[in-house]
Amino acid sequence: MSEEFLSSGLLIGNGPSCPVLPLKVFKAKRSVGLGEYKFTQIFIGVENSPTLLRLFGSQRSMLKIIHHLKLGVVDSDWGIWLDHNTGSVCIGSKYLASARINCLYLDVIHVLVHVKQFLDGRDLYDQTFEYVDRPTEIEAYRYTIDEAKRLQMSEDEILKYLRVDAVDDSELGRLIEKIGVRQRR
Repeated sequence: MSEEFLSSGLLIGNGPSCPVLPLKVFKAKRSVGLGEYKFTQIFIGVENSPTLLRLFGSQRSMLKIIHHLKLGVVDSDWGIWLDHNTGSVCIGSKYLASARINCLYLDVIHVLVHVKQFLDGRDLYDQTFEYVDRPTEIEAYRYTIDEAKRLQMSEDEILKYLRVDAVDDSELGRLIEKIGVRQRR
């Protein structure tokens, strides 16, 4: 089973207020077994993102990286992350199967920023910073939110996406200030 997301429109919502949009499609194969795959076997169409094109600098560079990138589907309900020992991406099978497609797509963008940072030799887990203050996280969130804005997500939708269990309200406030999202008043 695969699920599609129109990558040039709204990510959230299925009601009558959702516009009909042009067809650049992101697909995620949801029902796959545990194991190692090519990234592009599971996530199809992510290379259509202009935000990622800006990150990687050229279509050729981006394609070279994502076509050789490994994706480990593991027995977990946790999200998607970069294994800093191997440089491959891991995703929890339960998360892959059940995540809302909009969140999954944005998480894929986010993790690909970390892949680029890893390949550039940057320290992704610099413990001298708290998570929301870490330069690599701020950069990854900026690219992710740029993509969300390009897709016409509202500020409220973006704030919902950014609200995660690991980040308390004061940390979320610092993060959204650093990445240019306005907080609700």
